[in-house]
Amino acid sequence: MRRTRLNTGRNRSLTAVVLGTLAFAAAPMVLAGAPESAESCLGCHGSDGISQDSNTPIIAGASDFFLENQLFLFQSEERPCVADLFAQADDAPAADHCAVVADWSEDTIVEVAAHYAEQPFQPADQSWDEAQAQAGAAIHDEGCARCHADGGSDPADDAGILAGQRQSYLVRTLKDFREGARFQPGTMEREVQGLSDADIEALAAYYASQGQ
Repeated sequence: MRRTRLNTGRNRSLTAVVLGTLAFAAAPMVLAGAPESAESCLGCHGSDGISQDSNTPIIAGASDFFLENQLFLFQSEERPCVADLFAQADDAPAADHCAVVADWSEDTIVEVAAHYAEQPFQPADQSWDEAQAQAGAAIHDEGCARCHADGGSDPADDAGILAGQRQSYLVRTLKDFREGARFQPGTMEREVQGLSDADIEALAAYYASQGQ
């Protein structure tokens, strides 16, 4: 069955769980290997999609389908535009993420997504609490494993790569889902509604442990 890309102007269906806050900022020049269309992404994500900031997700290696959907969601303002992160960046290209992609064509979105999907994933260099990770494993197995296989490590899920992702980003994103601050499939909504802050911290620790 052919997968349908999300474009909320024409199609509001979404088959992928949408995790991933792609906080873009400016770079003085396009680095080798990155298309010109990705210039506004380089300051935070680099040309390889491996962020150096704890609040910016690692987007390298996620499926192009997933990344395209995230950009369409920013374009339609159906997920937080992370203006607070842009305010902390030097020479940010716009006020927030939604403004960056507001005028992007579908071809631009496809090109940028394809570039980062082709980059090899590299887990964040971070520590985690083992007791929290064990608690998070139980939560994952009960409510998350159906959509996030192999501990959230499989890009073919079209749900982003959670294993090895930055814990600060995961905590922020899961709280956004729980509070209804961003678009999510019904299955995701049902699972996150009952999560406590401690549950979210445990899940983040579990996914951090799975990326090593």
